[in-house]
Amino acid sequence: MPPAARKKTPAKATGNGDLDALRAEVAAEPDSADEPYVVAIGDTSVRVKHFLDWPASADDDLQAGRITAWAGKVLAGDDFTTVWANADPTNRQVIAFLTDLEQVTGLPFASRLVSPTR
Repeated sequence: MPPAARKKTPAKATGNGDLDALRAEVAAEPDSADEPYVVAIGDTSVRVKHFLDWPASADDDLQAGRITAWAGKVLAGDDFTTVWANADPTNRQVIAFLTDLEQVTGLPFASRLVSPTR
């Protein structure tokens, strides 16, 4: 049947409550994507942008093991130039950092890293 001939029917109620009320509740929640994560690197810490604010190329960098390029794209403010670049973290520190980032976000960053140390 051609798309124009199909009859549109309203969605069935699922018993999950009023959709408009749910949308209003979500809209009223604070936007956590605006808040950076604070994660230790060596003896200091850096602010990491919310992962939804990362450019897609940052994911590519992480998967390819380009940690310095990745950090330059995901660290908030001037934390890359003032902390990360000066620290020049070791592979152990990077893996610890990514493990801590996993704990903060609940997302598997360390497992996405291509590393000879794994």
